[in-house]
Amino acid sequence: LYLDVNNIGDAGATSLAGMLSVNSTITVLTLGNNNIGDVGSTALAGMLSVNFTITQLHLWDNKIGHVGATAFGKALRTNSAITRLSLHDNNIGDVGSTALAGMLSVNFTITVLTLGNNKIGHVG
Repeated sequence: LYLDVNNIGDAGATSLAGMLSVNSTITVLTLGNNNIGDVGSTALAGMLSVNFTITQLHLWDNKIGHVGATAFGKALRTNSAITRLSLHDNNIGDVGSTALAGMLSVNFTITVLTLGNNKIGHVG
């Protein structure tokens, strides 16, 4: 499901998360450049705790901060379906990147994680 550059926002992302919680056919979700912030990304992260069909999630160039990144870090500790997660060009920062790094110590299915241009410093 490719929905890049549509201004879906948090409300649309939350609605999609609800739909995808019961969907077992979509394997790729691309929501780049959609004005999705922490509320929408937290809903999408929650969806990943029950959806094991999606293997690729692309959320580049949104407004995801450390709250959304931390939610993904938590959800992906138990999700073994996601192999690619694109979060570049957001605002994850050190706190969010640290949460994602912690997830990588127990998740061995993610093969690609993009975090470029996220205001990550030496702490993250």
